[in-house]
Amino acid sequence: MRQSVGEFSPEVLDFAGRICEFEAAAEAIRKCIVARLRDDGLNHHDVRCRVKSPKSVQEKLDRRDHAGHPRYPGGPEDLDDLIGVRVILFVETDIKAVAIALTSQFICHDDEDKTAVIRKNGGIGYSGRHLTLEVPVDNPPLGCEAYRGQRFEVQLRTVLQHAWAEFEHDIRFKGTHVDNAEISRAFTMASTLIELADQQFVNISDILKRLQSETDATESRDLDANSIQLLLDRVFPAYPHSKAGQYQWLVDVLAANGFSTVAAVEQWFADIDQQAMVPSMGYRFLPGQVRVVDDLLLKTFGEPYIEATRNVGNDFNREGKLRFRLRRFRAFHS
Repeated sequence: MRQSVGEFSPEVLDFAGRICEFEAAAEAIRKCIVARLRDDGLNHHDVRCRVKSPKSVQEKLDRRDHAGHPRYPGGPEDLDDLIGVRVILFVETDIKAVAIALTSQFICHDDEDKTAVIRKNGGIGYSGRHLTLEVPVDNPPLGCEAYRGQRFEVQLRTVLQHAWAEFEHDIRFKGTHVDNAEISRAFTMASTLIELADQQFVNISDILKRLQSETDATESRDLDANSIQLLLDRVFPAYPHSKAGQYQWLVDVLAANGFSTVAAVEQWFADIDQQAMVPSMGYRFLPGQVRVVDDLLLKTFGEPYIEATRNVGNDFNREGKLRFRLRRFRAFHS
């Protein structure tokens, strides 16, 4: 075993001389992973990368098996973790989805859920799920073309697991009182609390998905007074409710302009950036929700909107009111 940090073998010295190349590869792989997670809509907290230090490489190469033979006789080329990537997620159930996404993008040589193994054996800790991946030679991901065949390790764990593991590693690294019974008991209690908290995060995520599913089901429905009021409660929570009958009137107004579903109306709100438009209408008081939408439609479509809706409802003065409001909008921005 080497006694001095400076005593690097020739192959490790060669690695040290090329460490900038590995750092460039690590950053390219990290960016590629971030892009994939965003494309797949996978929520995540952070994606980090690192290149193993020459000291760590040498220490690993110096390891021997029970017979005294080197565990990695091929030198640094035998190490799959020269480049390491850590993906930190919010919810534990997202780990599986991220693993599927990454193993479909890169060649997978190994997939081990070390946290699950620890739990199965009755231990405590969060080593995470580890993937050993390789940039494919054929059809490498965009940005990784220069690093075909490069192997790397990915570690997946939640924010809470990451916090526990980092703190535990810091304590162990300092090497003081690591066998103290009081500290070990505290770590065990913290691990249990984190596992419970992670499960509650999963429960919260499941509830949100259920609510979103219910919302999606509502949005696919045809417009009616109840569905449009529920939509306006979400879009304009700060504005007071209009009279009950006005919501049905608004359904008729929207239908006259080609809107037949809640989803179509909500998409229109998103397209026009209603959060920016409403303040620009110069209200001196908080109008009701229906009035806000009526004005948004008028401001967006102008004269065609007046022609399409002047006879909707029983307000015989509606056309004149709309023309007055349209002139006011235009004057306000002139």
